[in-house]
Amino acid sequence: MKKIMLAMAACLTIGLAMGQTRFDACLMGGFNMSQIDGDGAGKYNHPGFRVGVGSSFTLSGDTDSPWRMVVELAYTQKGSYINATDRNLSVNYVEVPVMISYNMIDNRLRFAAGVAPAIQVGASVTTNGVDEPQSAANFTRMDWLPLTATARYRFATHTCIELRYQNSMLSITKENGSGTYRIFRSNTGAFSRLLTIGLAYQF
Repeated sequence: MKKIMLAMAACLTIGLAMGQTRFDACLMGGFNMSQIDGDGAGKYNHPGFRVGVGSSFTLSGDTDSPWRMVVELAYTQKGSYINATDRNLSVNYVEVPVMISYNMIDNRLRFAAGVAPAIQVGASVTTNGVDEPQSAANFTRMDWLPLTATARYRFATHTCIELRYQNSMLSITKENGSGTYRIFRSNTGAFSRLLTIGLAYQF
């Protein structure tokens, strides 16, 4: 966790140092509700949080262009809860979202979409309060292709409210049953989905 915090601080420092040109920087924090498709449940009933830093920059020399590239570094908690069996699956990631954004309404409203590749930094599975380390070890080390989309509204000089959606396109487990699938029927397994509501402080 200390290394993660140092990396976030370094990214924020770089963003601030470049902030006088065509870059900006922000701090983010939010509340997650997630689920895992293919685990036998289908509700966004697994709580968690997301914290991170980010920066955006114009895609051309025009600093007034509404199009920007967004790069973030964040720690996020995902998983699912199956009420019928009191089964709790928790998976924590460090993710690096890369998105293209479009600004509107004097840069107050921003829509962005892209991918958020992530590395797993911890997983646990419990049923009726009993740990299942073998089940936890079944989660893959990398979640290579979560698609992500955000909507951010700046309601004060520096403060924004943000909604975020993520959906993994590749299975997050090593061994899969029939599960569900993404894009192709042969791409079966378990797939994470996430909704986040949070605040961002933009420099």
